Amino acid sequence: MDISLLRCEDYEYDKVKEAIDRTFDNLGGISKYIKPGMKVLLKINLLMKKKPQEATTTHPVFVEALTRAVQEAGGIVTIADSPGGLYTEKALKGVYSICGIEETAKRTGAILNYDTGFEEVSFPDGKITKSFMVIKPVIDADLIITVPKLKTHGMTLFTGAVKNLFGVIPGTYKAEYHFRMPDKKDFCSMLVDLCQCVKPSLAIMDAIVGMEGNGPSDCVKNNYNSLHKSADMV
Repeated sequence: MDISLLRCEDYEYDKVKEAIDRTFDNLGGISKYIKPGMKVLLKINLLMKKKPQEATTTHPVFVEALTRAVQEAGGIVTIADSPGGLYTEKALKGVYSICGIEETAKRTGAILNYDTGFEEVSFPDGKITKSFMVIKPVIDADLIITVPKLKTHGMTLFTGAVKNLFGVIPGTYKAEYHFRMPDKKDFCSMLVDLCQCVKPSLAIMDAIVGMEGNGPSDCVKNNYNSLHKSADMV
């Protein structure tokens, strides 16, 4: 597994873009991952309707910089997540708007997912879970990049590259997993199964401003010296 850690002081676009470009360089170059015409899913963290400065969701400037890097390499970007609550077009529109992602998609021309379809995906090698309900953009993608927001979390201690993938479970199906696995160890083992099932190729973390406290939503912002963590998951 290759890891790149870079410092970025704030969400000024040019600084973030430079950090992301350097991240790909540190990992062997973006062409190692992205080929022209490839359908690339950015699975960001859009927990709920929160403004970017509240440090609950992946920051739109971070998403824009990563989107443009992928596009420059010839990738066709789709931005998607299944936030908490209902997985409907109306709900997605509200979250995209408040979190600043709608404007990011307009500026970059990226595809903003409104397809609320999902499918059951078999994963017989799972330790805890042998199949998952997964949103359609995951199934359609040629390559998946998980783009988490660094923050604390009540069940997993913090939200990282693996926990972020819980958002590929559609809407209220998430509640079933919480109900079936109240034990933290089992819940975390399920998340590892899910990560191995989805098989993201890269994890690029927005940790310019992290969050600590009673996460994943009711917390205090904290600057983590602009930690960008990018891991080759292959």
